[in-house]
Amino acid sequence: MSRLFYVIKKAITNIVRRPLSAFTSLLSLLLLFLMLDMVWISALSVNNYLGQLEEKIDMEIFLDDALPDSAAVYVLDAIRNTDGVAALEYVTKENARDRLLAMMGTDLLDGLGENPLPRSVNLTFDHAHLNSNYLEQLEINFRRLQGVAEIFYPRVWLEKIEYTAGLTFRVSIFLSIAISLAVVLNLLHSIRLSVRTRQQELHQMGFLGAGRFFMSFPYLAEGTFYALVAAAAGWLAIFYGKAYLTFQSFEILLPARDEILLFCLVAAFIGTVCGYLGLRRAL
Repeated sequence: MSRLFYVIKKAITNIVRRPLSAFTSLLSLLLLFLMLDMVWISALSVNNYLGQLEEKIDMEIFLDDALPDSAAVYVLDAIRNTDGVAALEYVTKENARDRLLAMMGTDLLDGLGENPLPRSVNLTFDHAHLNSNYLEQLEINFRRLQGVAEIFYPRVWLEKIEYTAGLTFRVSIFLSIAISLAVVLNLLHSIRLSVRTRQQELHQMGFLGAGRFFMSFPYLAEGTFYALVAAAAGWLAIFYGKAYLTFQSFEILLPARDEILLFCLVAAFIGTVCGYLGLRRAL
């Protein structure tokens, strides 16, 4: 038990005796973890925003005026039973006229003997099927239906959303790897600097028969302390700052609390590994 207390005391001493170095390590790690947190939050928020834009994408199918209403029923059934179609709204000529009246504030068709507006079908899709390749294939299939005149949907806009989502993912992965590598190098430098200042002490302990774990534990704990405190402090700063930062049309999403806890535990594990790697040459 006395040995356990000794190595714990030794780990605390290694940090306290170098306050400037410890503060520098913590501050640099805090900034790195903050950048990593912001990359994560940005990716979640951007993907959520793009998902909201995708949900607004629909398809409008215009029917041929020559198609009788009795035949239009079969066309509607064929469209409704297509995989991926979440909802279907049939707009008759009268509905189209009412919408035009509500939009313009006056009946532009007043005085015309016949309503020239076409019948149409508005479609919304399941999120799993909402992609440019699938909608392009649907357009091809729908055009083969007898009585379909024109099909419109924001294909270019959907492709831009997909491109932006893919670009966001690639950039997030690249930045996460780069920042994580900087975290590892920073921890290794801090531990190796601590080991160099106590190189002679470690040799003396080895000559006296001290085991590898006994000599390693203070530095493993030091690396774990730096990483865990910096990671936790980064999230605390983000939670504090989020209360004062809001956007009207853009929602900032934070990871779930379980994911944040796992992030801190992984950071602590990385600190432990870096503590061992930084000490390995001295053992």
